[in-house]
Amino acid sequence: MSQNEPIQWNAAALQSLQVEGVNERWNAVQEQLHPILVAITEQLATVAARQFPNTWGLYEVSAKSVRAVNRGRQRDPIEDYHVVIDRPPRGCHIYLGVSGSEERILVGIQLWNKRKRELAAVWDRGRVLWEPLISSLPDVRYTRGEHAEQQLWLDDYLANRTSNYLWAGWSYPWQQALDDSQQFNQQLINHILALLPLNEAIMEIAEEEWELPPSHVREARPSYATGFNSPSIEEISANIRQRGFIYPEAVLRSYHIALQTKPLVILPGISGTGKTRLTRVYADAVHQIAPHSDNPYYLAVAVQPDWHNARDLLGYFNALTQTFQPTPTLRLLLRAAADPAYPYFVCLDELNLARPEYYLAPILSALETAEHLIDLGIPQEVAQTVDGESVRNPLRLPLNVHIIGTVNVDESTFSLSDKLLDRANVIELTEVDLVAWRSSYRRPFDATAWQLLLELQPILAGLGHPFGYRAVEEIGRYLEGAEGIMPLNTALDLQVKQKLLPKLRGDDSQRFRSGLQRLSQALAAYPQSQAKIQSMLERLDREGFADFY
Repeated sequence: MSQNEPIQWNAAALQSLQVEGVNERWNAVQEQLHPILVAITEQLATVAARQFPNTWGLYEVSAKSVRAVNRGRQRDPIEDYHVVIDRPPRGCHIYLGVSGSEERILVGIQLWNKRKRELAAVWDRGRVLWEPLISSLPDVRYTRGEHAEQQLWLDDYLANRTSNYLWAGWSYPWQQALDDSQQFNQQLINHILALLPLNEAIMEIAEEEWELPPSHVREARPSYATGFNSPSIEEISANIRQRGFIYPEAVLRSYHIALQTKPLVILPGISGTGKTRLTRVYADAVHQIAPHSDNPYYLAVAVQPDWHNARDLLGYFNALTQTFQPTPTLRLLLRAAADPAYPYFVCLDELNLARPEYYLAPILSALETAEHLIDLGIPQEVAQTVDGESVRNPLRLPLNVHIIGTVNVDESTFSLSDKLLDRANVIELTEVDLVAWRSSYRRPFDATAWQLLLELQPILAGLGHPFGYRAVEEIGRYLEGAEGIMPLNTALDLQVKQKLLPKLRGDDSQRFRSGLQRLSQALAAYPQSQAKIQSMLERLDREGFADFY
């Protein structure tokens, strides 16, 4: 749906919030209702950028991501679906949503007790300015005080200490959207534009409270850029190809879209297909970083098998020295928080060497909350780091940070939990195009060796152990290094045995046995590799199982 295309509400989209079943309702909402709300915000962005050129660049649009209402052990279908328009330091935003229980469409300003003080300051400083808007809002929801009927609702809200949550705006029955979608959508956009200055005034007061001395790493008030002009996917794809890397176009586009819509992406696949490299070359292409140059917007983190909690990823507070020991990951998060107009990328290499749901737990929780707060385990609000800087707890997870995890599936790794998978897009890198890789490989490669690899690849893939580009490149370099030291045929024989066969293992099955037999035939001219295959077949006969060792 383009920005100029009329946005048409329909009964099926609205009634998707009444479909039975948790997953059934969520899927119906994503398919039918979500595109309408996104299209409205896209049209809003065009108008808002023109009307508020100095502030609109700070704002982001995010959609509801919780697919169920959790009531203890019971999970019920969602009752509403919405998008919010907000910006750092957050805590107050514009809400555009659809209620299935009320059968109404709502647009309003929404805040919690955290920003009640800032709202009071805005009201105190500019009552004359804001009173026409405040008085015009027909639908106001908060815990009312004893004297609510005797004063303006905002005075009552601010005076009532038990009133924490506030929503104020407009709500309309579904039928109004169905009767005249074009006029109704314009009305919603006008409502949002009317509320944006109030939201911005509250955020400006919040930023005054947010400001700390320059020695503070993250909490120093950021100097927001007017915006980041990211290259198109066509430019990114061309940039990656020029660097000599081969990825299916569909994978690149899926990865690009996933990073725009969800901050967590998981890349599973066979070893050597370029999963980790994709995260780097994509980040380089986005920021137009020259090959082999440092990229300050990117960090690769090698996950360790002994990681058990968030301190392994983010750092820890030392109670003896009363200082905080940050990790490179935390430092990147702090830089990103101070630079919200630019995207940052963290690659968790071999994500599942440890249990991701353990060391990522605070981040996974932050992804599901409006505040995006991460508890760093610091006993006070602000702590000094070992470098003499300061960090505030809780830490707000910056929305401009993208977290990508690469995954290998073998006996040394853990399976991924539903908790993690629910919060991520999973994009497999399993396709190995050797012909395309060869066309981009800039070094010589022996023709005999190349033909053998082409023959072995489908056989090994049928056995569940295909090899990736890394293995091919390393074989090529080995053969180059063997020149003048041993015959090419012997070097190739050793490389097949050393690089390709060790992963083979399996029970006696028609697939495994016939695959080994095909390998034996293909490797007839390579005695060491064929001898290993023959020994595996003999063990398969004896024990019903065989592996390289």
